[in-house]
Amino acid sequence: MGQDKNDTKKVFKWYISLMKERLWLEEQSKKGWLLRDVTMGVFYTFDKSGPVHMVYDVERFDLSKNPTKREIEEKTDLMDMAVEMGWKTVCHDEGQNYYLAKPYAEGEINELYDSPEDRARRAERYRSFFMTKVQLFIWIDILILLLGICFYYSPGTEEVAWFSAFSMIYVAVCLILCIIFLRWGNLYAKELRLSLDEWTALYGRNDMMAVRKVVLTIGGLERFLEKKAQEGYHVKDMRIFRYFFSKGEPGQYSYMMDTRYLTNKRRKKAGAGVFKDEKDWEGCNNDWQVQSLREAEAAGWEFVGAVESRNILYRAEAGSGAVPLNDERYKKGIRITSAFGGMAVFVVVCGLVGAVIGGIVGALM
Repeated sequence: MGQDKNDTKKVFKWYISLMKERLWLEEQSKKGWLLRDVTMGVFYTFDKSGPVHMVYDVERFDLSKNPTKREIEEKTDLMDMAVEMGWKTVCHDEGQNYYLAKPYAEGEINELYDSPEDRARRAERYRSFFMTKVQLFIWIDILILLLGICFYYSPGTEEVAWFSAFSMIYVAVCLILCIIFLRWGNLYAKELRLSLDEWTALYGRNDMMAVRKVVLTIGGLERFLEKKAQEGYHVKDMRIFRYFFSKGEPGQYSYMMDTRYLTNKRRKKAGAGVFKDEKDWEGCNNDWQVQSLREAEAAGWEFVGAVESRNILYRAEAGSGAVPLNDERYKKGIRITSAFGGMAVFVVVCGLVGAVIGGIVGALM
């Protein structure tokens, strides 16, 4: 007899974060629904069972275009290792993401990878998957642009004049997809380097709150965070315009933002050399952050978070005696200048290339 429809359920759910997906699957098992299949990464099929605490993990096994013998054997080796640790393969989706499950065991390892090195290798596999897609779209953009130029200067192509508009729209869409895949690749790479406990402590707790807010000045950001602390929300991590708060006791805190520019200002005032790297075109060298951290901790400040190598946020309890590192006048500074990193460079370069191409085409017309 066929399986009763009440014993199965299908759920559509789209996760960008593998950590959130794993926790959701774990919660489903506690409710008595065990994963059976995943289709297209968004359609989940569950079988009804008694409530049981299962833990899930995910690994991908897509091979490179010209795989080595070691790459081919890697899947078998990892699966054998997983079986020895009590994991079983549940299913895999079309993207070659393999879902593994095992009963939760108190006091034992409940993750497929328990070492930073193994987690880093998996993170790089996922990041590489997205980078391959970015490269594909870039080559497609180049091809479309070349075709557009050929059509534009070829005689007798008036009937396909629409291709110019099509190529502009297509290239714009591809560039947007490139940005999305870059963002996803970096997201996967960052979270998969963490253990599930580490990720949960930072982002997955029920008392965590994410807030998107555009704050342009350093002083404005510090006042915003001080107000949230008074409401009982304390910042734990940050992005350019996104802040992660944990719920706690209301308190009086002071916040301080430091940047490379401000660190170099202090260095100049002290008669020391500034941090400058002629080969650091994108501003990735973080030597200044090491110096900033030393000075801040010596002055009584506590590290909160950093955005790339652009700025660092510190905090201290009000009345703790923490000494500000920078002059008050710098609080009026525009933090958006220091907030953006490689993406700003990418946009500027694209704009310059577009201006040059536009100038050449205009001169030839």
